[in-house]
Amino acid sequence: MKKLRINTHNIKFKRKRVLSSASQIALLRRLSDLLANGFTLTESFSFLLTQIDLRHASENQAIIEALNSGASCHQVLKLLNFPRTVIMLIYFAELFSQLQECIPHAINFMTRHLKAKRSLIKTIQYPIVLITIFLVMLIVLNQTIIPEFQNLYETMDVQLSPLQHYLTQFIVHLPSAICFIFIFILFLFYLLRWHYKKLSPPQKIIFAKRLPLIASYYKFFKTYRLASEFALFYNNGVTLSHIVDIYESQTEDRYLTYLASQIKLGTEKGLQLSDILREVGCFQPELLSFIEQGEKKGKLDVELQLYSAIVIEQIERKLLKQIKFIQPIIFSLLAFLISSLYLVIMLPMFDLMQTIK
Repeated sequence: MKKLRINTHNIKFKRKRVLSSASQIALLRRLSDLLANGFTLTESFSFLLTQIDLRHASENQAIIEALNSGASCHQVLKLLNFPRTVIMLIYFAELFSQLQECIPHAINFMTRHLKAKRSLIKTIQYPIVLITIFLVMLIVLNQTIIPEFQNLYETMDVQLSPLQHYLTQFIVHLPSAICFIFIFILFLFYLLRWHYKKLSPPQKIIFAKRLPLIASYYKFFKTYRLASEFALFYNNGVTLSHIVDIYESQTEDRYLTYLASQIKLGTEKGLQLSDILREVGCFQPELLSFIEQGEKKGKLDVELQLYSAIVIEQIERKLLKQIKFIQPIIFSLLAFLISSLYLVIMLPMFDLMQTIK
């Protein structure tokens, strides 16, 4: 087995966006091509920096200085703010000199993620524009036409039915209510995000599993990550005890440190890997079945590599399936709002016409 040199170089992930997701994918593809054609890592990134448009000159200079200091691939990707999953996968691949083999997997992961993101945006952007236009129109009507109609009805002594009264109040207060709900949801999101970051790894797992829409995706991504990393480790002949050492040696990801401690504790108790991961509680049941079968057949690295590809497909299918329900729901809501506005204006008009007769 290859001797491992584990050094995380004080990994720190930046929050600001340096490149778009599409640009990051394109950069990885070009990097893969350059490495395949005999370019060194420094030569590859030096060339790529002339082809990409970074938002600040200081970022370009920071990458050049890092390369001159002998930075590895995962360190450069950190400076470019790549996803944490990709950075850690590249980091582990570099431990075993499998950077070229690993980059296509990172590209596939990011491509599918970007595809799902674009599908979501494409699905909701048109309905959101329509609802925004409707709300602007509603605000204008609330300030101009609707008050005039209400004065007219009062002058002509037109009595509104309970339905008309409730619809009128609904339409009048709708813009303010939507604004309040939006601010509340935004506040709640940042509050939950802040709270999540303060939790320990086991608390994060419990917290994420309690969120209705997040829980399944959380398990999928944790499953994909473990399957990809363990496939890489086992493919290079790394034993489970050495995997624990690798996870314990890195200082960036507290989750990996926690996972290492759980595996170490479980093996000391004589538990199988599948049983240990089942107790951790953040993985898909299919992963545990693959591990059990792979341990019996002695082909765990191959099965985990295949399963990681299956998980990505499952994430994509699940997300696209849920996205299909978003547009009909939004259009139905918009139809209800338009109908309500029509009834608020026209029903009293019919009553007024009856009074005139």
